[in-house]
This record gives sequence, structure tokens and C-alpha cells, in this order.
Amino acid sequence: MSARRDGRPVRVAATLLGALRSPASLRTLELPEWEVLLSCARRNAVLAYLGERSTAAGEIDAFPPQAQKAMRAAMTAVGRLAQLARWELERVRRVLAPAGIPVIALKGGAYLLRGLPHARTRPMSDVDVMVPHAAIDAAEEALLEAGWQGTKVDAYDQAYYRRWSHEIPPLQFPGRLLSVDVHHTICPPVSRLRPDPERFWANSQPSAMDGVRLLSPPDSVLHAAVHLFFDSDFDGRFRDLVDVHEMLEAFGREAGFWPALVESARLQGLARPLYYACVTRRTVLGAATPDDVLRELERNRPAAPVDAWMKRTLATLLTPADPADWPPAHRGLLWLMYARSHWLRMPPHLLVPHLVRKSFRRWRSPSG
Repeated sequence: MSARRDGRPVRVAATLLGALRSPASLRTLELPEWEVLLSCARRNAVLAYLGERSTAAGEIDAFPPQAQKAMRAAMTAVGRLAQLARWELERVRRVLAPAGIPVIALKGGAYLLRGLPHARTRPMSDVDVMVPHAAIDAAEEALLEAGWQGTKVDAYDQAYYRRWSHEIPPLQFPGRLLSVDVHHTICPPVSRLRPDPERFWANSQPSAMDGVRLLSPPDSVLHAAVHLFFDSDFDGRFRDLVDVHEMLEAFGREAGFWPALVESARLQGLARPLYYACVTRRTVLGAATPDDVLRELERNRPAAPVDAWMKRTLATLLTPADPADWPPAHRGLLWLMYARSHWLRMPPHLLVPHLVRKSFRRWRSPSG
């Protein structure tokens, strides 16, 4: 961690990745190195995750007091967010259940209800749920009547969500920390990926919270892969890669999971995002995918030059880093992948005016 570029450490990513695999590797760090490591972990939303892994390995008490304090504070903070997420999800259920609207918990809330180990280390800013498309207007009306309020008041934003998105504008209950995102599927209806939400409902499973269902394990992985590798801007998304990794580690131990995952990806047309998830997980986190699964997924990779560029770019952008260290080339890759995510989500006649409007809004913003 002593090598430097422009006066900044350049090995922090390797140190953090090594620590996530083996927290004992941190015993040799000096305090200045700890400062850089903790900053990188915090910026990439894995400080609580690192603390949890260090605690489970029996290593945290061997760390300097400053590092222990930072990790334990992060674990306490995300633990409180997990409590709030469960509470908010229960309030949503109480409103929608009497209206006869079924609910599937998505992403962080689903990880908590399923009891996945990494869920309690994951920072959360919202609660995501899915309802049937035919019920989404009724769901929004019920939540608004119960006190939630819309957070997108701009007419263009309202039109964007309602015409082109796979969710309604986010809702926020006054005085509460977490917003609620109500989806009717996992991809925009005008996008190039159009999985069948009815399959997700048919394969869904009950959860520990009465009246709230969960996507099946294969579909949970596919949703996370789509979210990261299809509609993400890749800015600070290492935490999302960790989510995919932890689900594959947990579900991959179950008999029949991998064949079911490949089959669901094939039926839903989501093999490409799953391919990127597996190869990037291997490159960045060193985690293996069964050979037969990878061979099957490789049938869905793009042409060789595109495939090589995508794998290099994804490895670059999803390796944890401190944004202060990003060179211009890194920022250029972020912009290209941001444009790609919109290209995949919207047809050209909608994409061009949308990006122009967003660019103009960013230019006019005082913070921009």
C-alpha cells in the first residue's frame, strides 16, 4: 500500500479485497494505511460488511481502536437501517393487504427477510417492492391515502416514470428516513430486456413476513444482475457486486440451484447480465462459477472485441476505489457505461431528448 500515484496510495483496492477474503491480513497495517482503507471501504459501502467479516473471523479485537470504532459504528448504523426497512415494509404491507394487492419484497428488504448474512451489513436508502402491473395504480393510491407523498413533482419526471419506467415515482412518508419504490416488473417496458413478470410471480415464495413474498433464489440473482449490469451507471457499484456474490455463495450450496438459475436466465432472456455477473465476480472477487454453468452462459456473450472491452471495463469500474483517485480515463468509462445503460433502457427516439434534458438539468444545477 506504499506505492503512490500523484501522492495517493494505489494499492488500497487490493488491500480491501484481500481483507474481505481474509480479515487477518489487516493485522500488519499501519495507522496511515488504515485511514486510507477505511475511507475506501466507507465510500464503497462495505465498511459494515468488512466489520462483520472481521468480527466473524475473530479478528476485530486485534485491530487498532480507531479501526474497531469505525467498523462497529458502521455496523450499528446499517443495523438500524435494517430495522427501519423491516418496519417500513410492514407498514406498506398493512396498507396493501386489505386492498387485496399482493407484494413481493425486492433487493435489500428481500435479503433481510430471507436472512442472508450480508443483508444486515448493507446500507439502505429505500424499500423496494413489486406489485402486479394491473394493481400499481391502486397501490399508489392506497399508499398516498395512507400518508406517503410523491417525491418527483416535475412534470417531465412524472411522465418518464409513468410512460417508460418499470416503477412509479418514489414515495416518502413525512418524517421517515426510507422511501418506498413500487415496481411492476424489473426492467423498463421499453427496454431491450423484457422478462415476463408473471414468471416471477409464479416462482415467488412466501417470506417470514405474512403477506409478503420473495422472488425465488434464481430470480433474486437475476434481478440483482440486471440491476447492476443492465441499468446501472456503475458509479460506486462495488457494493452491488458484493450482493450478487453473496447470493451466489449462499444459494449455490443448494441442490439444483445452478441449473435452475441458467434455465430461468434463458427463459427470461437475461443470460447476458448473468454472464457479466459471473465473469466480473470471478475477476474482481476471485469467486468461481461452475464450469458447465459458465460454458452455457458464454453462448450469450457479445462479439469477441465487445466482450473483451466489456470485461476490462467492468473489472475497472467495479473494483473498489476512492473517487478522489479516479483518473480522467476512469471518468470517461463511467460516462460510456452511463450512456450504455440508457441505450439499453430506452429506444433512440426517447433516449436522445431524455439525455439532452438530463444534461441541461445537470448543467443548470448549482451543485453541477
